[in-house]
Amino acid sequence: MKNYQKRAKRHTQSSASIKILDEIVFLGTGGARYVIAKQLRATGGLLFRIGNKNILVDPGPESLYRLLEYVPKFNPEKIDAIILSHKHIDHSADINVYLDVMTRGGFKKHGILVAPQDAFGEDGVIFKYLLEFLKEIKIIKPKLKLDFDDVLFEFPLKHDHRVETYGFRLEHSDYSISYIADTKFFPEIVSAYKADILVLNLLRLEPSEIDHLSIPDCEKIIAEIKPKVAIITHFGMTMLRQGPWKVARQLKEKTGVTILAAEDGKHYAIEKLLSYG
Repeated sequence: MKNYQKRAKRHTQSSASIKILDEIVFLGTGGARYVIAKQLRATGGLLFRIGNKNILVDPGPESLYRLLEYVPKFNPEKIDAIILSHKHIDHSADINVYLDVMTRGGFKKHGILVAPQDAFGEDGVIFKYLLEFLKEIKIIKPKLKLDFDDVLFEFPLKHDHRVETYGFRLEHSDYSISYIADTKFFPEIVSAYKADILVLNLLRLEPSEIDHLSIPDCEKIIAEIKPKVAIITHFGMTMLRQGPWKVARQLKEKTGVTILAAEDGKHYAIEKLLSYG
């Protein structure tokens, strides 16, 4: 009996020491109206599991369903924070669902919501009654900095988009990650988002009047930032017809940087992403 108790104790200690590796989970890689309507790619946003924190970014249509499908053992009540880059439907459709779920319908005051000012109020997308359920609310403004228990976030500048939009740069341990949300290209993006890992919303093949990044825009950004690895996502129809992996290979040939085309439901371990550098 004593030997069994010792083995059980060792097993308990070992299990307690096991830590989920830091990772980015793509709950969707699609963008734009037609892709959303047909769900040609999922549109659930991203889940950052970093430093024992679970941070959900841009929960678009069917995000909760995709989370339960792609991370089946994860309890959405364990989400610590939600970041909304902007209020467009492909980034925000499930925001209120999550606010209700993570706070148990208001029975547990929990979680942090980070969003631009225009996501709130009469023309916003967030239900007012849910806000009182949250532990904290942060309004994004240029150069806002947040510390989620040693996961440091900065929102360096406002993007050039039809509504108030922000990306972010995070630092944890000995690495950095930048997320460039929807925007037209402008030169300040390069200095604002220098990081080891770069995630870019690449909607279109060619530049147009629509305020999203195109392949030439991403080539400029990646070539100048020179991250260890870049991940392209948020694909519109022209990108899907072309083939995101084909675009990724072309960008790698032009920039010399490893480029990955994100896949729905894929878990990208931070440790492996950093090894590309």
